[in-house]
Amino acid sequence: MKRLLITLTVLAFILGLSSSYAHAIPNEQPGLYITADMQFEYAQALFEQKDFTAAQVEFKRFIHFFPQDPRHDRADYSAGVALFHSGQFYEAAKRFDTIIRQSKDIDTPWVQQSCLMQSQAFESLGNTGYAQVVLQNYLKLTRDTDIKNRIYLELARMHIQNTVNPGKNELDSARKNLMLISPEKQREYKIAKQLEVIDNAINAPTKHPVLAGIMAIIPGGGMLYCERYKDAFISFCVNTGLIWAAYTAFDHDNPALGGAITFVETGFYSGNIYGSITAAHKYNKAAQIKILNKTFDFEPGFDPINKSFFLKLTHGF
Repeated sequence: MKRLLITLTVLAFILGLSSSYAHAIPNEQPGLYITADMQFEYAQALFEQKDFTAAQVEFKRFIHFFPQDPRHDRADYSAGVALFHSGQFYEAAKRFDTIIRQSKDIDTPWVQQSCLMQSQAFESLGNTGYAQVVLQNYLKLTRDTDIKNRIYLELARMHIQNTVNPGKNELDSARKNLMLISPEKQREYKIAKQLEVIDNAINAPTKHPVLAGIMAIIPGGGMLYCERYKDAFISFCVNTGLIWAAYTAFDHDNPALGGAITFVETGFYSGNIYGSITAAHKYNKAAQIKILNKTFDFEPGFDPINKSFFLKLTHGF
């Protein structure tokens, strides 16, 4: 009986140990293993297929899981470009800024490209001024002559593009930047031709706004001076018609009607003068754009910040 109790105790101990051991080892589950090459190639494939929204996510995932991979900088830059092409300009600008700030060498290829892309991102947001500041700041830091040439070229393009906007004339600034490009690159970019076009635009025939306003004293005269013949005819007919109507009302002892017509005519007459001055400015701008368009190509763009349309220089260098 004593032997039986000892045997049962040992058996219970063994069974308990076996049970504990069985619970300590979980069943093996099948897993998915992704290498750095697989993740990077997948992100790159999405990028090449122009699925930029998914591509930027996969590049970020690559950066997170494989931070020591030598392609880290390339993936970081590619994620920014994917953000840019997916229309997330502000997020793209932030990512490019991070690349620039975290780099120990300001003249690495990825930093250089990030600087140019950050400028394009701000330009796409409608903030051309800050886009120029980004390039000018990098211009002070870089020692690379080639990147300096590219920055001068980009700044000149922006100045030419801004010139087509009402109230702006930055052709002199464009000219100065083009002249700063190294001589060998000036020949490659055919800068002499660009400078000639800019000089022609600067010296384009103009209409003097003050003279247009003075000539508008005679209704339609200012518009006629600005070669807007249809507007000149309409202005002449409307203003002379209202003046004659006011004169007739006063002549027939109807001062109330004559006063009302005179009040209306005052607005039309003032508009005739102001419109003539504006027409002169528009004539001058149109003359410049006509000359610039012979070499530079402009297309409509949209400023999402100010909710306005503008002309964007797509290429020409």
